Amino acid sequence: MPTRSDDSQAGLALHPLWRLWTRLGRFCLQQYAELVAAVQFLTILPLPGRSLLMSSRREKAALIVGSIYYPAVGLILGAILCLLAGVLAQHVPSLVLAALLVIAGVMLTGGLHLDGVMDSCDGLFGGIGRERRLEIMHDSRVGSFGVLGAFTLLLLRFAIFASLPLWGLLAALLVAPALGRWAMVLCGGLFPAARPDGLGAAFHQAITLRHLLLSGLSSVLIALLFAHLIGLLVWFLCNLLVLCLGLAVTRSLGGLTGDICGALGEICEVCALLLFLLMHVTL
Repeated sequence: MPTRSDDSQAGLALHPLWRLWTRLGRFCLQQYAELVAAVQFLTILPLPGRSLLMSSRREKAALIVGSIYYPAVGLILGAILCLLAGVLAQHVPSLVLAALLVIAGVMLTGGLHLDGVMDSCDGLFGGIGRERRLEIMHDSRVGSFGVLGAFTLLLLRFAIFASLPLWGLLAALLVAPALGRWAMVLCGGLFPAARPDGLGAAFHQAITLRHLLLSGLSSVLIALLFAHLIGLLVWFLCNLLVLCLGLAVTRSLGGLTGDICGALGEICEVCALLLFLLMHVTL
């Protein structure tokens, strides 16, 4: 026989405010799960709540679920590097600080996208024909073009970090990683996949207009907030560069792979850093 307590609970469940509160809770839980997915895929940072994601999504879908939060993850990485730079700037020479920032950046991401740079360089410059290039990129071994590509990007990072004054360095560190992660979403959403399977294809199929708009909006807000009009100009130029590179690779391979999306993100980030340096020199 139902009790008065059961009746009150049933009435509470039907109350509009209770339903609204329940929906809000589910929405917040879903958004946090997507943030967890983005952080766990793009970094090695520990974040509680992995079970929230894995109960409803599987490991392979992790990079897709949180694509809206990619720029936010870039901002988190940049904030950690800013903290490191602020603490060490008064205690170590600029060259040592630059080297430590490069090392910290690679460690925080686990070298994930740097691996994409190496695979992409090996495939695009070491093979002839679409099938051969894709085969080389799928190979886990690293060739001379891959080593050269990774070394070039790391060397550029080091030189830029050592050349920027502290205030310019902090702004660049906050904005550039966010733009690099946004570039991955932009390329993954706009360009077709080079293979019918793999993470690149799943990424392209899952990114909707909503993902593109929200991720793009967050990236431009980050650029405006921390670098003002210079940040907006850097955002525009980086988008233009990434779209041109994505088009060129699509013509060569018929689409993009996950490795190429990661490589384009790395290239975008370094180009953003370079633009900050050039604008500092000319101002």
